[in-house]
Amino acid sequence: MSGGASSTFDRVLAGEWEGATDEDERAAVRDVITVASVASAALAVQPIPLVDLAILAPIHVGMVRAIGAIHGYRLDAKAVLEMLSSLGASLLARAAVLSAVRLVPFVGWAVAVPMAYATTWSIGEVADHYFRTGRGVGPEGMRELFERCYREKKAEKERGESTSASLRDKLRQLVDARAAGLIDEAEFQRKKEELLRDL
Repeated sequence: MSGGASSTFDRVLAGEWEGATDEDERAAVRDVITVASVASAALAVQPIPLVDLAILAPIHVGMVRAIGAIHGYRLDAKAVLEMLSSLGASLLARAAVLSAVRLVPFVGWAVAVPMAYATTWSIGEVADHYFRTGRGVGPEGMRELFERCYREKKAEKERGESTSASLRDKLRQLVDARAAGLIDEAEFQRKKEELLRDL
């Protein structure tokens, strides 16, 4: 899991949220969702296809646990996975498409980054709503909210299509620089995360 996401989750899980204002809770939830979404987007360009769920699952679990903690719920990974399973086919369909598009270098990465970001953002929004309403949302309501959030975030990213083309070009330049030995792996990862942070 990304160091930034992990440290954010740990900070939130260790925090004392009882008595926090609604504004503080909203800000903390927004921070958690943003950090997790950026981490997911950064991992979407990892070079090994078809391992997306294994890579993204710890981010999603950590994010949902952190959001639950902000709302006063202490959850283990099993409880989080049960909640995520309510999203069922919606989440599995996104994972399958994400894996498939990444099989095409560069172009696939440019598609995968916004997809991973939007999927993670949507899971975060669903988790926030679920816990904010006292866990009173059923699976159907969670799936509907997930789909609506995903469509909105995806449309937002599509409106910034020139950003995707620019991102694709910059990612290609980074990959070429790494392949030519101009930058090492650590520098590649750092620059990639800087690019994705600006999404």
